[in-house]
Amino acid sequence: MSAVSAVNELERRLAADRPHAGPDERTETFHEVKPDRPPSVRPTGGPRPAKTKTRPRDPWSPVPRPTRTEWRRALTPMILQMLGVLLLAVVSFMAGQNALGVILLLALAALAGWRAATWDWTPADTVMRCVDATRPVRVLRVLDPDDPETPVRVVHANRRYAIWWLDADAMVRTGVLLTRPGLVSVATSDSTAVLPEGGGA
Repeated sequence: MSAVSAVNELERRLAADRPHAGPDERTETFHEVKPDRPPSVRPTGGPRPAKTKTRPRDPWSPVPRPTRTEWRRALTPMILQMLGVLLLAVVSFMAGQNALGVILLLALAALAGWRAATWDWTPADTVMRCVDATRPVRVLRVLDPDDPETPVRVVHANRRYAIWWLDADAMVRTGVLLTRPGLVSVATSDSTAVLPEGGGA
């Protein structure tokens, strides 16, 4: 075999290993390079279960409806206060002090209007009952931080109160009562929330 025949045979083998594109074949498909690694295999099983995140327990509890006894205990001081002003007005009219009587009646009307406009409170007995029913404590007294000597009869919304309670070991402890419209929360003296055990009252 001559040298020319050997060269032609070598070129033929190279052409067979790397064929050229035909006249009807697109250049893009001819130059396409196949990946060396096999295609990724999708898992045959079902979708992975989503991880359930545990939500933190809500420190707030809904306040139940006050009972008639709780309303009466809370409203008694207000009613006595208004009756006292009304009695003074009547005495003033009987004594001929009409101007003073009118002033007292206007003051009574203003007091009643102010009480109605600031009706954002709940009887303290109702709040204590709610805390006792939802937490492992028993509230002994609700106190106003500005006047700790006087027990609180009504609890206003969006305020903080000091409380005395009995814990599970029958130990008297102090804490903080936090209020929102229709909700109540309790914390210890070091600002640790006392979480409710279950449903509301």
